[in-house]
Amino acid sequence: MQPKFESQFERTFDIEQELYRYMHLTSPPMIASLVILGVIFVVNLVMMLFVGMLYANMAVFAMCVMVLFVLLLRYYLAVQAAKKRFAEDTNNKGVVTVTATLTDEELISESSDRKDPVLILHSEFTKVFVTKHYYMIQTVEKMVYVFKKGAFSVGKEEEFLPYVQQIIESNKRGHK
Repeated sequence: MQPKFESQFERTFDIEQELYRYMHLTSPPMIASLVILGVIFVVNLVMMLFVGMLYANMAVFAMCVMVLFVLLLRYYLAVQAAKKRFAEDTNNKGVVTVTATLTDEELISESSDRKDPVLILHSEFTKVFVTKHYYMIQTVEKMVYVFKKGAFSVGKEEEFLPYVQQIIESNKRGHK
């Protein structure tokens, strides 16, 4: 099977950091939650200063601060767990060479720390998201496979994202 797109890169902990930053801080649902939290925070601050009702609004104000703390703590703990898992996965080598290949039917992920490649059919793709340095394809099993921006040796990078989005849209239509 001919590769349509291929990206080879060194897997370092940077990938996990970008993934968790996206999931916990910059994904659209998280941004919407933070905006709502910010609006509630500002409205309560204004009400405390200009309307009075200091004690009633202090509870909501404190709740906003606690929710923000929990969100940031959750992100921090997820990154720490990912660091530990990454060290175990790479046997503390720190760097693994990954070759991600997308053919007309499947994604093939080969890694220097695994004997056998991982094969994922297109029908398993559920989501694609873009971070600063990577394209990340999420599957039905919630696994994420990465293609590094600027590291494409096969295929035109500017055609990659529309191609994957087309596959995902086709999967959504097929499941209805």
